[in-house]
Amino acid sequence: MNTVGRVISDLGRGTTGQALRMFVDSRTSGVGFCYRPVDVRWFRFGADGVPRGADGTALDLTGVFELRAFTAEKELRWRHCSAGSGTTAVVRGHGLPEHRRLLWGTVVGPAPGPGWVTLHDARIGALHVPVGGPAPADGDLVWLRAVEYVEEDRHGNVAVVDERLVGLVARPHPNSEVTEEAKPDE
Repeated sequence: MNTVGRVISDLGRGTTGQALRMFVDSRTSGVGFCYRPVDVRWFRFGADGVPRGADGTALDLTGVFELRAFTAEKELRWRHCSAGSGTTAVVRGHGLPEHRRLLWGTVVGPAPGPGWVTLHDARIGALHVPVGGPAPADGDLVWLRAVEYVEEDRHGNVAVVDERLVGLVARPHPNSEVTEEAKPDE
């Protein structure tokens, strides 16, 4: 089998904090999210490897069972095994052209902090997400950007075997420019 463009580095076992510190270098900054039993939290991190929430304070990673952090060039994946320790891997390499996956909710209200937006949806409530670039407007959507990796088997069949997250982007809702047409009298 032939995997196109993907390189996975196993960094061994450790805590989420250790994993983030191994992932960063003096030039690294990016975003990520972690799953906890009660919620999902998004964060930003810099060269110190400390995850920070929308208010700028360090994020408490107690109870996290999965964490993904990423830059445009690489992605960290950490999964809890036992007693706060988990497996750590880094994925990098060129994949297929970038695609986007829509996050639930639309941008609402004032930003919780510089470079952050609040997404709201009745199913999930409010979620603070780190989005760079120009400030999104109420009603905008946020997309998770990713590249996919394909693998070809011995028969020539090709399948997507992995994807690497590369960023977040906010865009106007596709229906934001649509106006309702006047309905004819019945």
